[in-house]
Amino acid sequence: MVQLSLIIPTLNEASNIDGLIAAIQRSMSSPELIDLNYEILVVDDNSEDETVPTALAWGESLPVRVIERRGKRDLSASVLEGVDRALGKWIVVMDADGSHPPSALPELVKPLLNNTADLVVGSRHVMGGATVNWPWYRHVTSRLATWMAWPFTEVKDPMSGFFATSKEIIQCLPRSAAGYKILLELLVQGGDQIRIQEIPIQFEDRQHGQSKLTHAQQIIYLKRLMNLGGGRVSKTTAQRFLGVGLIGMVIDLSLFLLLAHWHAGLATAHMASFSVATLFNFSLNHRWSFRGSAHTQDSILKRYARFMVIAIFALLLRGGVLIFLIDSLNWPAWLAILPAIGATTIVNYLGSAFFVFASTESGVIPRVRWHLAALALFVYVFVLRILYLPHLPLLPDEMYYWVYAQHLDLSYLDHPPLVAWLMGASTALMGDHTFAVRAWLLPIVLLGAIFFYRYGETMGGRTVGLLSMLALVSLPFFFLSGLVLTPDAPMIVAWAASLFYLKRLLVDQQSRAFIGLGLAMGLGLLAKYSIALLALGGLVFMALDTQARRWLFKPPLYRAIAIATLIFSPVLWWNSQNGWASFGFQFTRRLAENPDFTSHLVVVYALLLLSPVFATAAFYLFFQRLKRRSEMDRKTLFMLVMTLVPLSVFFMYGLFSVTKFHWTLPAWIALIPLVMQFLMAPYLPNAPRLSAVQHVLARSWAPSLLVLVISYGLLLHYITLGLPGVTRSDWNTAYLSWPELTRETEELAQSIEAETGIYPIVAATDKWGVSAALSYYGGKDLSGNVTAQNILGMSGSMWEFWFDDEQPTTRPILLVHHKAELIEEEWIEDALIEVGPLQSKTLTFNDKPPATLYYRKAMGFRREQVRTPESRPPLP
Repeated sequence: MVQLSLIIPTLNEASNIDGLIAAIQRSMSSPELIDLNYEILVVDDNSEDETVPTALAWGESLPVRVIERRGKRDLSASVLEGVDRALGKWIVVMDADGSHPPSALPELVKPLLNNTADLVVGSRHVMGGATVNWPWYRHVTSRLATWMAWPFTEVKDPMSGFFATSKEIIQCLPRSAAGYKILLELLVQGGDQIRIQEIPIQFEDRQHGQSKLTHAQQIIYLKRLMNLGGGRVSKTTAQRFLGVGLIGMVIDLSLFLLLAHWHAGLATAHMASFSVATLFNFSLNHRWSFRGSAHTQDSILKRYARFMVIAIFALLLRGGVLIFLIDSLNWPAWLAILPAIGATTIVNYLGSAFFVFASTESGVIPRVRWHLAALALFVYVFVLRILYLPHLPLLPDEMYYWVYAQHLDLSYLDHPPLVAWLMGASTALMGDHTFAVRAWLLPIVLLGAIFFYRYGETMGGRTVGLLSMLALVSLPFFFLSGLVLTPDAPMIVAWAASLFYLKRLLVDQQSRAFIGLGLAMGLGLLAKYSIALLALGGLVFMALDTQARRWLFKPPLYRAIAIATLIFSPVLWWNSQNGWASFGFQFTRRLAENPDFTSHLVVVYALLLLSPVFATAAFYLFFQRLKRRSEMDRKTLFMLVMTLVPLSVFFMYGLFSVTKFHWTLPAWIALIPLVMQFLMAPYLPNAPRLSAVQHVLARSWAPSLLVLVISYGLLLHYITLGLPGVTRSDWNTAYLSWPELTRETEELAQSIEAETGIYPIVAATDKWGVSAALSYYGGKDLSGNVTAQNILGMSGSMWEFWFDDEQPTTRPILLVHHKAELIEEEWIEDALIEVGPLQSKTLTFNDKPPATLYYRKAMGFRREQVRTPESRPPLP
């Protein structure tokens, strides 16, 4: 009885077939396989040389059979026909050109015989594998094809044509399987139910004959990938969609120009014209473009709901294209709308093909759909970020760090220096404008995506890795942190990288991880001190875990500490020269200045800024895992400890002082993979039975993701272009009006200079926010003469260091603020000389909310009242 069938698809391989069959015979005679009855099936795809007679000649001495195919040549079809005719229980598929080493057959077949795997892949990309004698362009082509298949499987070499499995598994493939990589079909359409193992092979380029890989095969591969992803992308659907889109574009453009002629706002014109055109497009696309046997079985209402989601995505992207072309490139609106419509068409087509009218015949597993959805949403949000980023007014925080960059130093009172160094570099190269200030956010987000993915993958595989990466742009706090350049943005990346390398060191026992850990922790400390809590978490984990504890007595851990300390040394030096002011500010001074009870906010911040679904799942997991702590594995223990330790510190701190939201939320990064596994359980292999709570949360996760992403797009559109029928507001923060308020302040300062002959000190009555806005938007005279409430004897952050207290006390003072709460206080007269009454000016705009500037004038200040490093009260 035949137990193993070796299937060799051929096309003009006469010069290779003799050597291959001889090598197979030698390998099958090895001790591991000597007792295994086998056959060799040469499945010929209508060769034009002597392949068939050469193979038939071997049938006289070996169990070799030849199957001759006629008709259209197709590698996958050849393999499937060979499987149908095979007599063995086990199947090995290999190329005929000698690139797959027959010497690897024992290692390839052994896991099947031992029942330790259901599919064994001969891999070039696992440790010990290699590709020999390939030209560079073949390496590039192969790597590109592998990269394109990356979302579909976790196998490192899905492009391998050398694999072994059972006949039953291959026969489960649909007859629609096509192209030159049958292995990929197996991995995608049966991947969650079969055990997969990769063994290393030395892949060698063919010695004789020519490669059968043609451009046509590559096109088939691309089409098959899209079909495996559930997409109905084809020449027919594209042509029909384009025809419908051209008609829709005429409707869209005509209505836009008409509304613009009637002086409708840009937001109103483009949103109204888009809505009318897309309703027309949906009707025709539903009835014509995507009609066919593979049409989704969803109801018309469900398809329309999906269509509306894609339409909103396209609309918000279109707004970004418009604002970018109009504001950045100075295009007129009538011209900018054309590429905006083009971008909309691309989003609508891909969304329609993969989401609205997705195929029901591809057989793709739900997990793979989540892979593709995660990548698509990440790319979409990243593109939104690129388009809108230069047009969002800077936050006062960003303007404050821009002032840092104008006073470059080794460190600062309230933060380490990394954000100032980054802004200093980008603005020195590109100038002092919004995009230059934020330019580092784009590489920061991409680097963050890498480490969020790697940390998630090492905890739960590719699905968890991709969903963890998606968390970086979908959970509210992380999305917003990647939209404004504050110390949180680089610190979040460093936090994720530190977790990854710390896990590699303590859980996976990889000693080389100390280099990455030291670099990540060092750079994180240059961004924000709170990352030091990960070190405390690591100590607690080592105290609880016996395997991790051994690193306390080994050099790698201390090498990581040495690297981090070396990177952090500029901050240590600055503090040693300034009375350890920064450390005092972050710890004892904050406690003294902000006494309050805020521990409960640790929970509130999580629910609001991690999204209710994610936060609820996280809290549920805490209680669930702690109740079953005896069953907890080391990875779960690591995630819980590295989350609970920082949160516990913030909870304790909140018993005595104000705890801010951006302090607490990075602590949740450690738990993201566990939460994602929990929410994705219905789509993961071998998932346990779901509890009622988990079922509700898992069903809510996808809709909440869409709502979050749409909300971000609406927010960006609202701030930059506005929304029809919605009055713009900055909630009395002057966020949208600081350029105009600064100009008004500048005019007041110039009027004082005209009266007194001296340009006044312009002091905003807050710690730093208003002062930063005046410095950023002001001219040279104003920017160089700004300070904060330190002139009144109050905390003024870095303005305490930047204030020149040697200047004459008779210099005029202009107090300003966009609110009257502090500036109207009578006690200000004790700090200043000849203080005038409170005055105000209200500014109104066509497209912005009104803003009020409150101000008071004084004829000098009292030096003993000014808060400077020398005059600060001693730390408690």
